[in-house]
Amino acid sequence: MKIIFFADAHLNKKHSGRAQSVETFVHDICEDADMVVVLGDLFEFYHGFDGYIYPWYRNVIDGFKNITEKGKLVYFIEGNHEFDMGSFFESYTGIKCVKNLIIDIEGKKTFISHGHEINKLCLENVLKSPFIYALMNLFGPEFTWKIAMAVRIFLSKKKRHYNKKIQNAFRKYAQKRLEEGYDVVILAHSHMSDRVEFNSDNNKKIYLNAGDFIKYSTYIEYKSESGFELKKYKSVNNSS
Repeated sequence: MKIIFFADAHLNKKHSGRAQSVETFVHDICEDADMVVVLGDLFEFYHGFDGYIYPWYRNVIDGFKNITEKGKLVYFIEGNHEFDMGSFFESYTGIKCVKNLIIDIEGKKTFISHGHEINKLCLENVLKSPFIYALMNLFGPEFTWKIAMAVRIFLSKKKRHYNKKIQNAFRKYAQKRLEEGYDVVILAHSHMSDRVEFNSDNNKKIYLNAGDFIKYSTYIEYKSESGFELKKYKSVNNSS
């Protein structure tokens, strides 16, 4: 079995190089995987409108559509920049969209999430509501996009650097989940790739963070023969 996890590409309208990097990655790395899990914030902003795909995202989205049409399983974990991917997105792509994911990976109970729930006071907890979604649907994709670009600075810091305090907060959150009975916890959102092993009752448990795909080219790979590994995709064009 081969599973690929990646996150935080923050694709947008202006920087086509990011989309090209993801397109190439999907073709080179994801096509022969049994499962692909997008850990959130693939897009700088996304709200699922019926019958509509943002044109500047279409090539990437069609790349995933091609994978699901070949019978591969793709999950999309909604990040803090995605606001209800919607039933049309799911039906068009064949991707399963979820808030988080609990699956068994060859005997390992695995908890998977974007990770923004660590900050319980963050703004997106207010924005991700039926009322806001209704407003987005009323405004339509073009006007909603303009609003999203105007307020995106409040959703995340654009220039992230290594921060030990944040890294430790993610590790503590993961450890708490592992103590709840999970064998593996996989997160993103911090933009810092990480892999930590914990010992609990003589059992090795693992926390992984996929990191920033565009800036650092990192992702997570699971293979039956080698387990979970942090990897670097050397062909990524680190376009800002």
